[in-house]
Amino acid sequence: MRVAAVVVSWNSAGQLPACLAALTGQTYPAFEVVVVDNASVDASREVVAAAGGRATPVRLLARDTNRGFCGGVNDALAELADDVEAVLLVNPDVVADRDLVAHCVAALAADPLRGSVQPRLLRPADGRRPAVVDTTGHELTTSRIVRNRGEGGRPDADLTPAGEVFGASGACVLHRRAMLDDVTWPNGEVLTEDLVAYFDDVELDWRSRRRGWCAWYEPAATAVHERGGSGPRRTPWVEALNWSNHLLVTVTCDRIAPRHTPAYLGVGVLKTLELAATSPGGLVAGVRRLPLLVGAVRRRGWLRDRQQRTATEVIEEWARPTPWRAWVRGWWRRRQASSP
Repeated sequence: MRVAAVVVSWNSAGQLPACLAALTGQTYPAFEVVVVDNASVDASREVVAAAGGRATPVRLLARDTNRGFCGGVNDALAELADDVEAVLLVNPDVVADRDLVAHCVAALAADPLRGSVQPRLLRPADGRRPAVVDTTGHELTTSRIVRNRGEGGRPDADLTPAGEVFGASGACVLHRRAMLDDVTWPNGEVLTEDLVAYFDDVELDWRSRRRGWCAWYEPAATAVHERGGSGPRRTPWVEALNWSNHLLVTVTCDRIAPRHTPAYLGVGVLKTLELAATSPGGLVAGVRRLPLLVGAVRRRGWLRDRQQRTATEVIEEWARPTPWRAWVRGWWRRRQASSP
């Protein structure tokens, strides 16, 4: 199975050397790396050029404008050779263990219905706390908060076995090319470019599930994910994308049952009030994105017409009760991290 890694970079010169060194050092042989540079103004392109002399091929796709994460991934997918059977999406702030691709490929090949493989991602230690679990896959909840399983837990206490998960984090994930082709929108987009970045992986979770694919967690494949290395976090624009994209994904893929509506609306109101208080500019920018709901409704109809499983069936199988205490703790950590 031939694999291509796709790294979308925007002013990521500080993270790219470690990321590319790890990718070009993989033990898996049928492997190449494609870096999409979204009009960086730092030394990102020079870093990619310096990595080009290694045994693993490294190719640069230089863009004159910032196409966002979704646009960058779509550009890379359009350039891949036909014999590439799997695509590893990797953020620039991820450093993969040398056997990650080999373990992910083995897990993907074990079942033809596996569309995605989620590695075990760890967050590195910093001055305030030791290394913790970043994610072992996406977990869907009844309030439609999509959580990173195991986030914040101690790595030595994490015994989560390999197994099926609702979905996978776009920070580092191996996708089957046939699955990506199967869920491609009629306009040719694999990742939805209206989303730009953030929640695009959750939407892909939904689409692949609705089309009958599954996602698999493989703990033998490991990587370190710094978080925040592919662009500024908690800016008004990022806040706008997170706020509006949650709604766009719901309209495109989901069906909120009456028994789940109070929790869903409650979370939405709380997020809106928080954004109004902490980032009014982010809320204004998010509201200005609401005309994109027209496209979400159109995509919803296309997905409904081609579904193998209904949204209700996916929810009944995968939606778990919302762990409110863990959510509040996570919210507080994020707020602290965004404070001066």
